[in-house]
Amino acid sequence: MKTGLTTFLLLFCLTGCITNPSQPVSYYQLEAKSVADEKQVELNHVLLVDKVQLIELFDQQALVQYQPENKVNIANFHFWAQPPSDMLTWNLVNALNATNQTTAIKSDKFYRNTQEHQRLVVEINEFAGHFDKGAVMSGTWYLYQYKEGSYQLTQVQPFQFETTLEQDGFSALVSAHQQNFNQLTAQISLRL
Repeated sequence: MKTGLTTFLLLFCLTGCITNPSQPVSYYQLEAKSVADEKQVELNHVLLVDKVQLIELFDQQALVQYQPENKVNIANFHFWAQPPSDMLTWNLVNALNATNQTTAIKSDKFYRNTQEHQRLVVEINEFAGHFDKGAVMSGTWYLYQYKEGSYQLTQVQPFQFETTLEQDGFSALVSAHQQNFNQLTAQISLRL
């Protein structure tokens, strides 16, 4: 009896030693630029923005980091507030609208005008933290012109942005991702 009680108490104490305290879960969002004034849609300056395409590894809510020796770390307690493809698409639409050069519309909003307009397709093949480079974002964007009932490819632009982290941690990684995203939107808006 005494041995059983001692064993139970020992196991109870060991269980307390190996139980991890619960970690707080953190959610992150890139800043979306807002359009200060309402814009009137000018039909000759409409830009349809397709949903941003990310490869499957990066299109998940957990933040992703490259580690040395070709390892990938997917965070357990640090998440994007929404799926990255949705977040990047809406932020891209808002950022392009803030430039006042064009009226950007998400392409699934059933824009059915036969007048000339442009269509933007963004494919991202890297959207992660990197142990040496900081935040990395790379891919290609394509710009199409709608004319006489069909789309014609007018521009193809590969991009690669790397921003070093100012300090360690996921908040610094998100800030570096924000800088990369701002560079991408600036690059696109200059070419429109």
